[in-house]
Amino acid sequence: MKAVARWKSLGWRHPVWDLLRFYLSLRGVNKSNEWLTDLRKDKVLSVDDGTTSFPVDPTHIKRFVEYLDHRDKVYKGATDLLRSEEEALAYCKAKVIEVTKTTTKSLEHHQSSKAMVATVSTIGEKVCQQFGYDIEPNPQTRCVWCFGKGLHVTARNVDGAIPSLANPIIIWEIKEYWGKTAGGSKMSDAVYECNLVGRELREFEERTGFPVVHVVFVDGKEQWSYRKSDLYRFIDLLNQGIIDQLFIGKEVETHWEPALSEMLANAKTAKQ
Repeated sequence: MKAVARWKSLGWRHPVWDLLRFYLSLRGVNKSNEWLTDLRKDKVLSVDDGTTSFPVDPTHIKRFVEYLDHRDKVYKGATDLLRSEEEALAYCKAKVIEVTKTTTKSLEHHQSSKAMVATVSTIGEKVCQQFGYDIEPNPQTRCVWCFGKGLHVTARNVDGAIPSLANPIIIWEIKEYWGKTAGGSKMSDAVYECNLVGRELREFEERTGFPVVHVVFVDGKEQWSYRKSDLYRFIDLLNQGIIDQLFIGKEVETHWEPALSEMLANAKTAKQ
């Protein structure tokens, strides 16, 4: 899944995203709807029940409202793409992809498979070999960029990098959750982690001009279906440009290989 150019072209610092962030901070559907109605009518953003307010550009309000409609439509398509663990494992079996498990100390907890990790890595290794690139599919340390006078280190370990952890041109994070219970705060943490890595990466690019493609993979129908707001936020991060491509569930089976091929072909062209 790629961002719609109309939204990504705004840039990740655009005021529309500030309005979205405030809107999402409001508790309760009624309060959110009331605030949005007042914003459209008065062209003023009110905080603390109106004790603090300031005018908002009507153009920003119009775009913001249009974006809310857009994200609703995208969300519906996103939920249809999510897979069950059985579906993810069936794909791996059909493609002869070896899958390991995430083990926990408590045997009472669901021992989730790493089906998405295995699929992303296997396809990534195949495409990189075709284009003559190295790949780091299981980073144990942070990514580091040294470019000109700029130095940047990721806030956390990511889940894959091309061609290495030193000055990678592509990095990815994988958020697959296969537990049979309702998703919890770990889902919100997943959004926060991708947001943090992405925002710091965008700031580094602004300072140095060194482009890095930030990719995120999400899967797990049972758990993500309970975390509607968190899945929405991944859609927001994509359209803001905090992440460059978002692969949800089945998209890893159909879109990852051609997308990565295009990325590496563009990287080769840029080198020449």
